[in-house]
Amino acid sequence: MKALLQFAAVLLGLLAGGSLLIATGLVPYWRSLDPAEFAQVFSANLLPVGGTMAVLTVLGTGSVMTVAAISIWKKQPTRFWLAAAAAATLLMVATLPAYFGTANPLLAGGTLGADASTAELATWQQMHWFRTVMGILGFYCAVRAGYVSEKPTGFITPSGL
Repeated sequence: MKALLQFAAVLLGLLAGGSLLIATGLVPYWRSLDPAEFAQVFSANLLPVGGTMAVLTVLGTGSVMTVAAISIWKKQPTRFWLAAAAAATLLMVATLPAYFGTANPLLAGGTLGADASTAELATWQQMHWFRTVMGILGFYCAVRAGYVSEKPTGFITPSGL
């Protein structure tokens, strides 16, 4: 179970890290572009960036849900932290159909005017920051679960260094 927990934590870390990279690297770059150029860049990068994040989202969410379910079923001490990790991750995933499923094609389509595109990108940025914070919170909770066990040694033991 510990290996599965560590695997889930790594996947959530990659997901949260990818979201943080988009929030701090790509979005400021996109906001610096002319709206027409932004639509072209966003459209060209939607599949590679979105596809990578989709894989990480499926793997990260699936693994944390599995570990949380096992932990709850077996009434392990990690269940509360893993339930919190799963809840944060599910909130992150909920933004996809609630907002990004509509906004991404709209921004990539290039059919918005300059003002509408700028306003939509600002909303996109806010929603993405929410997603990023939920991802970081889920990652934190999964890592924290690694420190709650029958043995007080946690994720890395002194002999494991």
